[in-house]
Amino acid sequence: MPAQGVRVSSATRRKPRQSRARVSSEALQEAFVRVLMERGYAGVTIREVAAVAGVGVGTFYEYVANKQALAALTIHMRVKRLAQAMSDHVSAHRGEPMLVLVQGLIDEQLDRVMDEAAVWAALFMLERQVSSPDAYRKHYDQFVALWCEALLASGQTLEPARVPVVARMVHTLVYGWVTQCLLTQGPELDRTALHAEVKRAAQAYLAAL
Repeated sequence: MPAQGVRVSSATRRKPRQSRARVSSEALQEAFVRVLMERGYAGVTIREVAAVAGVGVGTFYEYVANKQALAALTIHMRVKRLAQAMSDHVSAHRGEPMLVLVQGLIDEQLDRVMDEAAVWAALFMLERQVSSPDAYRKHYDQFVALWCEALLASGQTLEPARVPVVARMVHTLVYGWVTQCLLTQGPELDRTALHAEVKRAAQAYLAAL
């Protein structure tokens, strides 16, 4: 996803200057998701997104340059919220044994994704169309940094040089498993089995350190 997967420049997104503007931007993002789920990306039109959001086409262009820019913004903001939730979880569980903290963070991430599995599956696929390689690497590195934070916050210590490597491996296990399962099996997959398999893999890897 996992995943910054999308770089949002000033040309892509204008920062809202007041709460009403922020609400309009969020409304466009949610409208984009609704239309995307109904029609697929090729069927999304600016006019329909604006209508679903309850704004005029002119207002649409106040916030984003085009449909691709709105797709990028939508992915960026959803990933940002997921990353913040994971960071909050780490802050609330500092000092726990490494395996306990890691498994709790896996649950936090997977639960949030699987609660909107169909949406995330569509966004994971779309991300591959609208993200540049550089943007995708930044997205990936953001989550590796979160896993570094989690490992350092646990009650156990690793050699400093190993922390980034271990963090990248754990993120690869979690992100790779959930994205590939959603993209290849669809959003109706067994979420309990999804959790169990990725936690088993993470546990085996951490035990071997």
